[in-house]
Amino acid sequence: MNYGAVGATRFAGTKGRINGSFTKGINYPSPFFDIGHTYMPTTVKQMFQWCRYYFLVHPLINSVVFKLSLYPITDLVYNTDNKHLKNRWREMLEENLRYRCFMGELGLDFYTYGNGLVSIFYPFKKKLKCTSCGEIRSVKDATYYYRNYQFHWQCPKCGHHGPAKVFDEYIRSPKGIRLLRWNPEDVEITYNDTNGKYTYYYNIPVQLKNDIIMGKKSVVEEVPQVFIEALKRRKAVIFSQENLYHFRRPTLAGKDRGWGIPLLLPVLKDTYYLQILKKSQEAIALEHIVPLRVLYPQAASATSDPFTTINLEDWKDQISEEIQRWRFDNNYIPILPLPIGNQTIGGDGRALMLTQEVRFWSEQIVMGMGVPVELVFGGLSFTGSNVSLRMLENTFIGYLTDHVHLLNWVVRNISSYLDWDPLRVHFKPFKMADDLQRKAYNFQLNQAGKISDDTLLNDSDFDPEREDELIKQETDRRAEAQKKAQLAQAEIQGESQMIMMRYQLKAQAEQQQMMMSQQPAPGEPGAEAEGVQPEGMSSPVTEGQAAGAAPLPQQTMPPQAVPPIAEQARAELPPAVSAAESPLRMAQQSEGGEGGGQNVDLLAQAQRIAQYLLQLDENSRTMALMNMRQQNPEFYQVVLGLMQNMMSGGRPETSAAKPLPEQQAPQRGPESAIV
Repeated sequence: MNYGAVGATRFAGTKGRINGSFTKGINYPSPFFDIGHTYMPTTVKQMFQWCRYYFLVHPLINSVVFKLSLYPITDLVYNTDNKHLKNRWREMLEENLRYRCFMGELGLDFYTYGNGLVSIFYPFKKKLKCTSCGEIRSVKDATYYYRNYQFHWQCPKCGHHGPAKVFDEYIRSPKGIRLLRWNPEDVEITYNDTNGKYTYYYNIPVQLKNDIIMGKKSVVEEVPQVFIEALKRRKAVIFSQENLYHFRRPTLAGKDRGWGIPLLLPVLKDTYYLQILKKSQEAIALEHIVPLRVLYPQAASATSDPFTTINLEDWKDQISEEIQRWRFDNNYIPILPLPIGNQTIGGDGRALMLTQEVRFWSEQIVMGMGVPVELVFGGLSFTGSNVSLRMLENTFIGYLTDHVHLLNWVVRNISSYLDWDPLRVHFKPFKMADDLQRKAYNFQLNQAGKISDDTLLNDSDFDPEREDELIKQETDRRAEAQKKAQLAQAEIQGESQMIMMRYQLKAQAEQQQMMMSQQPAPGEPGAEAEGVQPEGMSSPVTEGQAAGAAPLPQQTMPPQAVPPIAEQARAELPPAVSAAESPLRMAQQSEGGEGGGQNVDLLAQAQRIAQYLLQLDENSRTMALMNMRQQNPEFYQVVLGLMQNMMSGGRPETSAAKPLPEQQAPQRGPESAIV
């Protein structure tokens, strides 16, 4: 906009009509403009001042600028697989430079002024050099005094007293590097239309200028020497083209082409009109909200006139006294000889309020700044305002793209200064927070194997490496907890089984004792019937018996019928026992010339197993009996009975304890039979 042309035509002689007069009135720039245009700034510098003022005091403008500046900021993404390089740049950008906070502050300048000026400050030490001997000392370690923009000192080496030569020695350290934002009100820009080159001049502000002139120690020791020299020569500081980034909004080709157009410029006149409405609201609130009530004596009839019959001064005093009594006691009822009239003045402020007009022009201002009304007043949703939301999203994406260019410019300059390996940095893609359809669609693509887990997590602002590490830790913790739970459960089940087996063995022992107590004793009637041999009778022999005599049966079983527990017990016997006495005694029986097979003395084997089991601990004994019971219940009953007899102090008789008979029992021939 050509502000010079506007200023030239502002008082051109065209006047508005006031009270029917053609000679007196307000000068307008043009008949097509309104009175608000007369207050428009003539230069871009004055416009910056008004923009700053409205940003600070106007609630709508402040809210819109803050939302546009801070809402689209996302996290940084480092495009490298080198963890050391990534951690180095992450510490530089996120901790030293606090780049996320810097982005928000730069956005305030960008939307308020339409321009953001950024440069990188590199740490340095100001040094003093003796003009006589060349001795160099740091300004903080030297004794000096500041006068007329010069540092005066006495050289500690040669003793020369006078002005010292001053220079800045820059330090290649990442800790002192900072990002600076320059106030556009203190910067001048010249633009060359022939080659498109910009030149930036910095006018030192008044406060900094006064501190340098006065020689404030904390200022002159930290400010670059070029500022002192420029102030000494009364010149502006020219910014280096390599160390200044101009972050600006689009502008028209014209006189102020070097500057971006502020976001507030199109709504400045509307803001002025809205301010007039607010002032009228203020006047209405002060004069018409609280009503004025007037009391007066009222005539009781047409013929009675209270103004001629009573003393009005006394009536006033009485009414005031009654009002005071009523205020003291709200239930007080006054009694008066005459009726009282009242009249209300004002109190119609609600009807005069301009609420709808104020809201309408507030929405006009928000829309004039290119922002959907719902962003400020609420109600913006993905389903209800799809077009508005997409438009706002595109605006934010373009804003972040400009920030990416600035970020990579910062990375290139710092890497060149510190001699670091550069890398590409960008921001996470900006997405509206309530775009649930897009998130669901990405999840479906991930389930179908079309996109990776990293892409899905990055889309939801999660760090894939961090999530993998957390999943691994959780898996280890769950596996350890599951292992402990299973071990505890197995231990509980084992103990319960052991206790159950003990009670089963006790029950079987009691049952065996009851069965043995019910058997007839030797010599009692029925003992022969049960197969009990009376005392004095010899056992039947299996060898050397007479020919033709039928052998008595023995409790024998084939070797293959021996239960596995017997084989196990035989294997686990001590070497001396197993070598001297074999738990299986093999016998050869023959019946009348027919060949017999090898048999095992079951009773002797059961006795050996019972003796071995009694030597084991309770748990091992219980497990062995359980296996024996499952494999051969009959043999288990025999061993259990022998163990009970041994534990009760009895001495079971075995075939090894009974000697074989040396002579055969006398037999009778057929001739001796009694018929």
